[in-house]
Amino acid sequence: MIASFFSSHSYSFINTIAGAYAPASFYGESYVELNIIEVSSELSLHLKFQTSKPQGLLFLAAGKNDYCIIELLSGNLRVRVNLGTGEQVFLSEQRLRVDDLVWHLVELHCVKGNISLVIDKRYETTGQVTSGMHNLHFQHGIYIAGHGGLEVPYLDGELPNFRGCMEDVIFNQREILASLRSYPGFKKVYEVSLGCSDEFFAGEDEAMNFFSSRSYITFPEWRVQGDGLLEFALQTGTHQALLLFQSGREGDFVALEIVKGLLKAHVGRNKNDTQLSSFSLVSDNKWHIIQLKFTERYLGLMVDEQGVRTLLPLQSKPFVSEGHLFLGGLDNRKGEEVKRLELASVPRKSARAISFKGCLRGLEANSEKRALKGALVSKDISAGCKMKSSDDETRSVTATENLLEAQVPLSTAVPEAGKPFLQDVSSYFLVLNNLEVQEGGQALLEQRHMKVDVELKDLGIHQSQILFKIKEMPIHGFLRLDVCPEQKMEKAFTLLDLSQGKVWYIHDGSEDPRDYFTFSVSSSSEKEVPLYLQGHGSFVFNIIIVPVNDPPNLMLPEGNLLLVFENSKKRLTPNIIHVSDPDTDSSSLSFSVLGNFHSDAGFLENTNDPGRAISGFTYGDLRGGNIFCVHRGHRNSRILLRASDGELVSNTVVLRVMAVPWDFEVANRTGVVVQQGGTVLITQSNLSVEVNGERPEVETRYVVTHAPQFGQIQRQGSSGEWKPVSIFSQRSVDQGRVRYSSIFQELQLKNITDHFKFKVNIEGKSSEELMFPITIQWLTFTLLKNVPLEISEVNRHVLNSDHLQAVTEGVDIAEGELHFKLLTAPKKGKLLLGTKVLKTNSVFSQQNITDFKINYEPQERPRKDSQDTFRFLIIAKHIESNNYTFRINIKADKMHIILTNRGLFVKEGEGKLITRSELFAQTLDNQTFHYKITKSPQHGKLKLISSSESLGSHDNISTFTDQDILDERLMYVHDDSETQCDEFLLVASPTGPGQEGVARDLRREHLAAEIKVTVSVELKNDEKPVRVVDKVFHVVRNGQRLLTLADLCYHDPDSNFDDGQLLYTRRGIPNGDLVRASDPTQKLYQFRQDDLRAGHVLFRHRGADSARFVLFVTDGVHTTSSLLEVSVSDPYVHIANNTGLLVQRGKDSSLTTANLSVTTNQDVRTDGEIRFHIARPPEHGRVLVSSSRAGSFSLHDLKQGHVIYRHDGSGSFDVFNLTVKVKDTYLEVGVYVHVDSESHQHHTQILHSKTLVVEEGKPVKLSRRRLQVGSRPSTKQSHSPKTTGNVIYLFASESYFCVDFPPRMWNDFLKNVDAIEKLNFLTPGFLVTVNNALVLTLPYISLFFLFLSVCCECELKVVHEDNIPSEAMFIVRTPPMHGYLRKSLPEEGSLGADEKSPLSFTQQDIDDGYIHYVQTAPDQLQDQFLLDVMSGFQAVSRVEILVDIVPKQIPLEAQNFTVQEGGSKTLSKDYFKIPSKHFAGLDCEFFLLKPPKHGYVQNSHFPRVKLMKFTRKQVENELISYVHDDSEELLDSFTIFANSSELGKQSLPQTVFVTVESVNDEAPVITANKILQDLGLNSGLENNCYKCSEIVSSYYM
Repeated sequence: MIASFFSSHSYSFINTIAGAYAPASFYGESYVELNIIEVSSELSLHLKFQTSKPQGLLFLAAGKNDYCIIELLSGNLRVRVNLGTGEQVFLSEQRLRVDDLVWHLVELHCVKGNISLVIDKRYETTGQVTSGMHNLHFQHGIYIAGHGGLEVPYLDGELPNFRGCMEDVIFNQREILASLRSYPGFKKVYEVSLGCSDEFFAGEDEAMNFFSSRSYITFPEWRVQGDGLLEFALQTGTHQALLLFQSGREGDFVALEIVKGLLKAHVGRNKNDTQLSSFSLVSDNKWHIIQLKFTERYLGLMVDEQGVRTLLPLQSKPFVSEGHLFLGGLDNRKGEEVKRLELASVPRKSARAISFKGCLRGLEANSEKRALKGALVSKDISAGCKMKSSDDETRSVTATENLLEAQVPLSTAVPEAGKPFLQDVSSYFLVLNNLEVQEGGQALLEQRHMKVDVELKDLGIHQSQILFKIKEMPIHGFLRLDVCPEQKMEKAFTLLDLSQGKVWYIHDGSEDPRDYFTFSVSSSSEKEVPLYLQGHGSFVFNIIIVPVNDPPNLMLPEGNLLLVFENSKKRLTPNIIHVSDPDTDSSSLSFSVLGNFHSDAGFLENTNDPGRAISGFTYGDLRGGNIFCVHRGHRNSRILLRASDGELVSNTVVLRVMAVPWDFEVANRTGVVVQQGGTVLITQSNLSVEVNGERPEVETRYVVTHAPQFGQIQRQGSSGEWKPVSIFSQRSVDQGRVRYSSIFQELQLKNITDHFKFKVNIEGKSSEELMFPITIQWLTFTLLKNVPLEISEVNRHVLNSDHLQAVTEGVDIAEGELHFKLLTAPKKGKLLLGTKVLKTNSVFSQQNITDFKINYEPQERPRKDSQDTFRFLIIAKHIESNNYTFRINIKADKMHIILTNRGLFVKEGEGKLITRSELFAQTLDNQTFHYKITKSPQHGKLKLISSSESLGSHDNISTFTDQDILDERLMYVHDDSETQCDEFLLVASPTGPGQEGVARDLRREHLAAEIKVTVSVELKNDEKPVRVVDKVFHVVRNGQRLLTLADLCYHDPDSNFDDGQLLYTRRGIPNGDLVRASDPTQKLYQFRQDDLRAGHVLFRHRGADSARFVLFVTDGVHTTSSLLEVSVSDPYVHIANNTGLLVQRGKDSSLTTANLSVTTNQDVRTDGEIRFHIARPPEHGRVLVSSSRAGSFSLHDLKQGHVIYRHDGSGSFDVFNLTVKVKDTYLEVGVYVHVDSESHQHHTQILHSKTLVVEEGKPVKLSRRRLQVGSRPSTKQSHSPKTTGNVIYLFASESYFCVDFPPRMWNDFLKNVDAIEKLNFLTPGFLVTVNNALVLTLPYISLFFLFLSVCCECELKVVHEDNIPSEAMFIVRTPPMHGYLRKSLPEEGSLGADEKSPLSFTQQDIDDGYIHYVQTAPDQLQDQFLLDVMSGFQAVSRVEILVDIVPKQIPLEAQNFTVQEGGSKTLSKDYFKIPSKHFAGLDCEFFLLKPPKHGYVQNSHFPRVKLMKFTRKQVENELISYVHDDSEELLDSFTIFANSSELGKQSLPQTVFVTVESVNDEAPVITANKILQDLGLNSGLENNCYKCSEIVSSYYM
């Protein structure tokens, strides 16, 4: 009742009186909550805002289900609404940023299901509620700028409150921000103030003023991970307060507080609080510079230039910050958490922390600036420092500001909340109109300002009895009451006093635009008066101050005498000339120079235009230090100044100028100390000048007359870059922009100092030449340890500080900055930093050595003891030492097995002797080896032959010895198969000691080596082509038709032959000719199989209707012949298959060539020439072509799956008729649709449906383990028919179905025979009737089910003995794309009887092995086809069969690389990739078809041994490398291919190109040396006496 009345009366009442409203400020935790239950059929919102924050909640209308949310997200506007039909989201344009601190207008309207969002009257987004709108219920109320802790599922808990300004918030014709007062139970206004606060517009360098006991600021997290640095300046008189608090993980924290006027820092870690107090007082109302720094080891606190420091306890984990940074105080929630820490500024008994009062500026956290603009939350903060010198003055200002924050924007007659008379309409008896008064003036308060809207006569009350009692007097003025003394004492006046002009408001002249006072209304009558006249309520009367422009006030704070050095200049500052104007911004003030000051004594100048006299300047130029008084001529003069605000001028002041003599001297010339290679700043304490004992304001310049010997004098430019200079100024020194840089990078054996000489120049005066000393701490190196590394095993060995250690003297260098530079890398091994190989010019540190990160790895175990070395020098601070050499001693391993395994090359079906150069094992101590075959070759055999007989009887041996290889008795014989490779595995082990008398060694007994021998087979062409398609060729009489692979196709079993290259030669054709399709006049006598594939061969008929002709087919070696039969007839179109469609109720089903296809003998070149016209559309669905209705479609549409039947959900059977048109031939066909209900889906189950794996270009058999259907019958009955009730029984056999009808239903069935005959699928002999039974053959039983379900109302039951495999029918819905399905008929060996691309097959066909998938398309990796499965009337649609195609060749990818001249490159697996899952883990071999010309490939175990093959495993172990021959050629290459004898596959050859980086490694050679003829003193070398040529050609490039 309260809400409804307030909404219908109060808002309109206030708007009538007041009009527009001022903006309101929201500070990050502020919000307005309107607790009303809103029910509406429409929604409208008008809202203006400005902010710099990219995130925040603007508006929320909250219900249980309905809601409207407007929020800022990443600087854009997002609207989320749920109007009863689900959430809809609207986003503003990405380019439209609304966090730019300018006003933006948002308008949202939802009317009759239409939603409109308009931003700034320009950008509009619209939408529509899909199901229409219902009445909107917002049970939780309306929220502005925050949700006030409301918990509903659709609110994001991370969404922050709005921070910025708002105005004109009108929701459904309600002005939400009309009043900023709270009314319990109806409206809550939390921390919102009138007007747009200046703090939102504060600059980065503007100070932050904390002016109340509740002040604080929340910033984003001070990100700390171990080390933290906080810097700022403060001014305060507070003796106890919390300055900052940052929490961390696991209860850690950092805090800074003021205790008894001193700073106290805390670092809390693991429940331990480390405290540190300063010794300097900061509560003296002066500015102090504070620095708080902590690391993992210490805590430091500095006040101005005095610092203290303490150690922190050791911790296992670094300090990691978490949460917001609080400055100056805490909010209530955080205050409760911090109380337990027992900080002095956060007492347990207090409700919150003791807030800081004062000013703070220049805040930087880890060198990141923090300013008011970046604050998340602020409370009682203002921009700019307004502090004076005492807390009392601060408190008075605070009281005023707090009162202004709580004021109502305009005069309202709203009583105090909670009073019972709010429910009475008579409570609005008082109408208030604002009083306007000029600044500093007075105005009469009359009845028109305070009107009592009640008939007093009716109440029997006189005007003198209506009493207004003042509760709070105005702040910026006072009320003068010309009333009796009793009323003056009570601060009261009557309604009669108002009418008689006895109440005046007198303003105090301050600049505040508003004032107000509060009062109550009562009656002094003794009669009974209404409740609202009993003085219970409080009212606010607003006073509008009309500003008056005051003239500026000009002063000289330091007196009217200005001392200037003769013939110099002095900067004028606000401390010398000060102007104040309370109602004008200082940037609008200007100064005028009166009189002719510059004529005889000097002039004023602006640094932006030096040397030119000015007659005026702005206050901004004065404050910026740009105005100078320049003396020239007379010693005494004066300047007349006047200020202006643009309208009024100030008083005139006279500034007397006196010029005094001056001289200067160098006050500081201490010199600096710098480490070699370092830099040091030259500061004011090192070098400065005084003029007459004071620091000069004029420009002081230092001119370097003699530069330093070992360094440079550098100055930092505006871009931050340091450059050498010969002149610099005192200002650059004071700003820390001048330094000495040590650039001498050589070793210095003596302790030599450096210096530079300079002269000082001030206003044309120069000093004598002076010297500035520089002490350099020189760096020296000492190599403490250089102990050789001993290697006894072929593995990594650590090089630590016991082997190599260097130190420095003179300069402290950390181990991480003391580096070793490789001059030459080791040659017999690799020097590693972790896993990185160190090469020439690589660098590692002493710290790497200490941390055991440097390793040496020998490439091989040598045959004798040897030594490896690398040369290096030491580097620190860009200074290099002398050269040093480090040695590695490597001991030999005599039991290391040396293998020779070059692989075998053999022709198909032939043999190859295995000699020592191809396979052998040996050791340094000459062990004899025994070889055991662990895996025999798959496509051949190993045998031993004797010297007496060429072919011995030792076939398929399992062992052999060294001697068999040396005697050339071991042979490999190929089995003549079509394989390109083979392999076998061996284990070689020693048989005993190599020398007599050698003691038994246990290590030798376990010595063995596994060997994989690969065999490359050169194939022969030894197989004849075989015919795979043998069909009669049909053609139109006297017509023509293309001859394609569908009519004639051969296959060559040779694995390396391309079937497309088979050559056909024809003899005479009795009834026609073969001609070229592109030129029918050209007869073809020879053509290739690729021509058949491409459609280049055309047959043209003439003569007899039937004939045959001979074709010879050859692969170039073998030739075969066959007959092609040609059958001639009139043009025809026949149905190849018509299986009908199976569709789920209400769903789609694709019509493809698997369901419907035709054959013709006409010359059809494209699938588009065969058209299907819809003669009769379906009754229970639609036929769509490419998702739209069409009257016809083509064979191309069928093949691409563009034709879809869409069922409408009705009926169980459907049919549509098509007319097939091929040229001038037509054929009628009906397509039947069976609607499958969901109840049948679970009966038929796909037991197996696995991915087929097939070799490229080869067939694979579909077997039961890959595809099998299982079915559960409804009932199981005997063959004796039952005819009871309305049940029809069905008996199943292998070749037919028998349908048995009840007697009374048989006649009903016969009545529908006419309908049966109309079905186009019926063919002669389809129906056989026996008594009451109907016999059907298998292909038509499913179609009969469709008819039966429509024509008869009956129940169908299946009766069968077993679930025989032939019942499961597979219908090809979508054929494979890169191959075809082939069905072989039972006749053995009859390839010509195969059926290509069968449209259906049974489970029995699969079990009998008749169904194959034949892969044809080259370079494909996957294929698929779709099947419909039927078992009786049960079906499963769209069973997907995936085909995985194994490539015919190994897909080898080789990568080029770069190598230095004379260097080597490890050939890792990145250079030879085989990117196929079918070859993952394949241990193939790589053969060099063409070796490199300017280098070779080697195994790191056998250096300098040129390889012609190597294994993939050796590549992965990084044992294979390319070695350059150190020639001057800049390009090399080699050709490689991969071979797998296990799979019988090879890759295509790949050429790897090697780019050689040249090295200047040849010394000059003297090519001419003429002996000097004259040995006298005047003899000289002629130009042609010496000529040098450089061998390295790259030197001249």
